[in-house]
Amino acid sequence: MSSRSLQYYVTARQWSSDVEFFKIETAFLHRLMDDHFVPLCDKTYFEKFKTAGKELLKLEKESLSADNLLNHQLKMVELMAEGIVPEDAEDLAANQVQLESLMTRLILDYRDVKKQLFALVESLIRENSKTIDLNA
Repeated sequence: MSSRSLQYYVTARQWSSDVEFFKIETAFLHRLMDDHFVPLCDKTYFEKFKTAGKELLKLEKESLSADNLLNHQLKMVELMAEGIVPEDAEDLAANQVQLESLMTRLILDYRDVKKQLFALVESLIRENSKTIDLNA
């Protein structure tokens, strides 16, 4: 097996780990949204909350797609390494380019959604803190 194919395998494994982490992060972000659901439905926050929720769902779908593509890429490289199927460097390279583009976009989009949600919840907490201080 060529060193390039081996490198594709290592990179795909790393991305697969990233996708697993996205699943953990997504669960956390959903819990964060659930924990602050009622106050975030207030008209002050609702549009941003709704947008962030839609973007998070979109990312989940894209993450699932990436996971499927990564699993396929890993399986193909493993089959090639075992000599079960002939090495097809051209196909691996094309898939790798597609995966690289998808993973780069996913990573950047996840960061943006996290920033949006954290800023939204921070704003909510800050506002609630002011209200509590005024009532004290």
